[in-house]
Amino acid sequence: MAGISQTIPNYYGGISEQPDQLKNPGQVKEALNVIPDITYGLYKRPGSKRIISADQASGALTNVQSNGSWFHYYRDETEGSYIGQIASDGTPRVWRCSDAKEMTIAYGNTNSATSSNLKSYLTPSSATNTEDIQFCTINDTTFINNRTKAVTIDSTTTAARPHAYGAYIEVLRTENGRQYGLNIHDGTATETSLVKATRVKIHSDTLATGWGTGNCPGVGTQVFGDGDYTAQSGKKQLIFRLTILGQVGDSQADDDGGGPGPDGFRCAYNKSIDLLHGGEGWTTDDTVTVTADQADTSYNYTIKVVDHETSKVRGTINSGVNGIIRPQPTPWDAQTAVSVDTILGGIYTELAGTGLSRTIIGNGIYLSSSSAFNVEITDPDLMRVMQNEVNDVSKLPNQCKHGYIVKISNSQQSEEDDYYLKFKGQNDEDGPGSWVECPAPGIKKKFSAGTMPVTIQRTAATTFTVDRYDWDERTVGDDKTNSIPTFVSITSDHPDYDSTVENRYINKVLFFRNRLTFLSGTNVITSQPGDFGNFWADTALTVSGIDPIDISMSSTLPSKLYDGIEINAGLLVFTTNSQHLLSSDDTVFNPDTAKLRTISAYNYNKVIPPISLGTTIGFLDNSNKYSRFNEMANVSREGQAMIMDQTKVVPSLLSKNIDLITNSRENGLVFFGKTGEDIVYGFKTVTIGDQRLQSAWFKWKFNNPIKYHFVQDDKYYLLDTDNFLQSISLTQNDADPSINEEGTNFLMHLDNWTTVQGGVYNATTTKTTFTDGASSCEFTWQSSVTSPNGDLVVIDIDSNSTRVGRYAPVTVTSAGATFTVPGDWSSSTLYIGYLYDYQVDLPKLYTTKQVGQNTIADTSASLVLHRLNLSLGKVGLYETTLTRIGKPAYTEVYESTSSNQYNVSDAPYIDEIIKTIPVYDTNKNVDITLKSTHPSPCTLRSMQWEGDYSPMYYRRG
Repeated sequence: MAGISQTIPNYYGGISEQPDQLKNPGQVKEALNVIPDITYGLYKRPGSKRIISADQASGALTNVQSNGSWFHYYRDETEGSYIGQIASDGTPRVWRCSDAKEMTIAYGNTNSATSSNLKSYLTPSSATNTEDIQFCTINDTTFINNRTKAVTIDSTTTAARPHAYGAYIEVLRTENGRQYGLNIHDGTATETSLVKATRVKIHSDTLATGWGTGNCPGVGTQVFGDGDYTAQSGKKQLIFRLTILGQVGDSQADDDGGGPGPDGFRCAYNKSIDLLHGGEGWTTDDTVTVTADQADTSYNYTIKVVDHETSKVRGTINSGVNGIIRPQPTPWDAQTAVSVDTILGGIYTELAGTGLSRTIIGNGIYLSSSSAFNVEITDPDLMRVMQNEVNDVSKLPNQCKHGYIVKISNSQQSEEDDYYLKFKGQNDEDGPGSWVECPAPGIKKKFSAGTMPVTIQRTAATTFTVDRYDWDERTVGDDKTNSIPTFVSITSDHPDYDSTVENRYINKVLFFRNRLTFLSGTNVITSQPGDFGNFWADTALTVSGIDPIDISMSSTLPSKLYDGIEINAGLLVFTTNSQHLLSSDDTVFNPDTAKLRTISAYNYNKVIPPISLGTTIGFLDNSNKYSRFNEMANVSREGQAMIMDQTKVVPSLLSKNIDLITNSRENGLVFFGKTGEDIVYGFKTVTIGDQRLQSAWFKWKFNNPIKYHFVQDDKYYLLDTDNFLQSISLTQNDADPSINEEGTNFLMHLDNWTTVQGGVYNATTTKTTFTDGASSCEFTWQSSVTSPNGDLVVIDIDSNSTRVGRYAPVTVTSAGATFTVPGDWSSSTLYIGYLYDYQVDLPKLYTTKQVGQNTIADTSASLVLHRLNLSLGKVGLYETTLTRIGKPAYTEVYESTSSNQYNVSDAPYIDEIIKTIPVYDTNKNVDITLKSTHPSPCTLRSMQWEGDYSPMYYRRG
């Protein structure tokens, strides 16, 4: 057998569940409480610092409720983060992460909010359905929505018209000899016969034409109408003009034979009649007698109707009341001025008895009634009528009834371009004013406040206020041009209700392109940009770039949208079985340019939100026994996205019930957890340009199971089941407990650590006793720690101590009251916390060779391992264990010191070392474990192994 040596250059490949011979160099079977780093190696994770408030004797967060939904909120660099809980009874609570102090919760009163109805909205469907409550933080406001609360429309409606039924009749011009007539009816088919004379003649007269009429005393022109002849039942307004012309005719001599005397002439008359207005009710052969009293001598004339016509009009209102309005025509004499007041006065008078209320406003008259009616103008060149709807906005009057609402119907074929205008009189009075856009009268105008998401805001230094948001009302349009958003349930108050209730819910609140965005069913609904409470259009006149967007996805699989995340290409939204991209092909994002396209069809765990990994997106799929972590890349408006399953090498690592996720993009870390379990799974990546240099899985195990976790400002925060809020610095900072030795900084490793002081040394027992409450000693918290995974110890990192970095186990003599430590620990402020294990299980070692980009292990060869040379970075006390088949496990403990000696005041740590581990066994018979439970650091960088190798006489390809 030939001697052989090979090197594994690094150990930042993380956990792999592949067979050992298929693992890539640098991957391991187990990596517990480590961080795989391409620079420092596989090092022990930092310990968790307990965050404690001065007024919290127990150290745990106060008033934490079982179950509940958790969220976090980042204020600014000064205040840092806050952590909050919505309890299963809907009660909100918030704690400050800098000192774990509980904040005061106040309740607002927007839209009739009370603490009771706010809590009611925030109550999940059951105590354990914590995913019912969803959060979205925008600046200082966190929106909270309940996925199980159906959103409804409020019964409140937009302003009604001044009267149920109305009309405004505008006089366009005044003209002599015209009748300003109206036909008013109730829309029924009942018609009224209207008879009027069409031709008249002078039937007879009393003109004197004998001798002595030479001066033609009957000559003249006169117009006759009602009042000039005897009234006849059912007949009126027959107006005609008589023109009597005369000419001196024959003459005769007087008695004495001289010339003609005064009576020697007589007049020959030329008579004509002009029918000016045929009136009403006049039929053929009807006669009237008038007296032409404007001539020198009055004569009577009998006028006979020669012909008439009959027309049918609708003019019945209010159950049979005559609505045919025919005021007296205006004067026929062109010399007589005609005023609007006269015309309106005539109409006003004629309307008496119709049951219509009437008011003269400006150059028109406003009619109203509690019953429907229609108005027709007999001569459109004289007047114009406006009721509920017009099709030409230029024909609206300049004076009108204050509050009058009219619909502008631009196109008869479509309702999509209709809108409504309301007359706003000056000083809110009838008369002159202007037309402003408004909503259709009597339609639903706002959401039910109690069914919409609520907000929680930091309103003072130690106060958070829970309140309803001030959601805007619909101010223009109708259910066609400014429809109710699709997140509103179809109930009896909804215009689309057809006896079937369809409950709709807001599954998620998001923020996209400065718009508040709701996911509901298969729809994505956005607010106006910058106006988060406005889900209505500001105008129905045109499509605007600031209009809300309500767009539905199309998919062959029935599913609902549950979550989303903003990326450069648009808004990436998720159903449980597909992914869709909301984007725009144009620079303007509005209802006309928005597109919702399917980009992939992968399963998605709706409990866990997708996360941004920088240039890619990560999401979980728990459709099978274990969860998959998928990474999505190359998301664009065109084409399918690229999906990579990052759990391929660890297919059974993540349980199906993972319900916690957080990440640090800056550090390339993603953390997965399960409520009530003490293991957190980590995934670390390093990408430079387009090249992925690292993809590594690892585990963290904490002192107690966790309830919630999140990352902010390079700190990993966790809340355990004992309600201790803790933080881990992902990048070391000055506050982390550490010691400096010969220019090297060594981090101390304790979980749930805090400080303690005030110990009293007893020289007789050679022990130091710490008593809660004595000499500023705080130890009450210890009684709140249940079933810790590690041992409680103290560390002395005081540079003035005799032995810097010493640690000792704690003996609790009275839970939460006293404990002792062997030795004299009375002079320093100590760090107290729980030990945790650093453990790396190395895979079996094989001789390997590089073939292209793949490493091929020789599994059929004979390999006897002689020794392992572990290259370690910063390290203190550690141990290695060789587990061999058929032999007892061999464990060796190593203490790191320089040249096997150190000064009494030196820390027993070293910044790097190569440690040789003897093996002398076949490679397939040995499992190697590196472990450190000491509070000192431990770092594995690489390994070189040596041994004897035989190809077993097989030729290798």
